[in-house]
Amino acid sequence: MTTITKRFFTVIGCVIVAIAIGLLIEVFFSFQSGWQFGHTQTGHLAGWGGLAIILTVFGYSVKKRYGRKTGWPKGWFRVHQVAGIAGPLLILVHAGPHFHALVPMLALLAMGIVAVSGVIGVAVHRKAINLLSTKRKELLIQGLSHEDVQDRLYDLASDEETFRIWQIIHMPMVVIFLVLLITHILGALYFGGL
Repeated sequence: MTTITKRFFTVIGCVIVAIAIGLLIEVFFSFQSGWQFGHTQTGHLAGWGGLAIILTVFGYSVKKRYGRKTGWPKGWFRVHQVAGIAGPLLILVHAGPHFHALVPMLALLAMGIVAVSGVIGVAVHRKAINLLSTKRKELLIQGLSHEDVQDRLYDLASDEETFRIWQIIHMPMVVIFLVLLITHILGALYFGGL
C-alpha cells in the first residue's frame, strides 16, 4: 500500500470517527434534555459557536488576497485548517442525526463537502509546497533577490493547475454552503426565534 493510499484511508477513517463522535454527543445531549439538542438553548449556542469558528476560516482568505505584501499567511492557514474542521464538528453536534427539514440538511451536506474538500486541499497544498520549495532553490541559485523570489513563487502558486482544479470544486461549494447557511439561520430566526 502506497503512502498516499495510507493517508487517504487514514483521513477517511478520521472523518468517519469524527462524524460518529459528533452525532453521539448530540444524541447524548438530546437524551439528557428530552428534546432535540439543536432546538435547545444550549444547542443554539453550539450552532452559533460553530458559525463563529467557521467565520474565522475566512480570515485566511482575506489575509491571502489583501495582505500579500506582508508575507505568506502561514499562521492564518493553520487557523483556516483547524477552524475548517472544528467548526463543522460543532455544527454537527448542533444538528445531530435529525433530518426533518430540507434546508438545514442541505446546508449540513454542503458543509461536509466543503470540509472534506478542504482536507483534500491540504494534500494539494502540500504538493504545491514541494513544487514551490524546489522552484525557490532554483531561483535563489540563479541569483534572484528574496523579494523577486517571493513574487515569482506567489505567481507560480496562483497558476498551479492542480490547485486551480481543486478550487473549481471547493469555492462554489463554499458559496452554496453560505447561501444555505444564511437561509437556515433566517428561517430558524423567523419560525423559531432565538
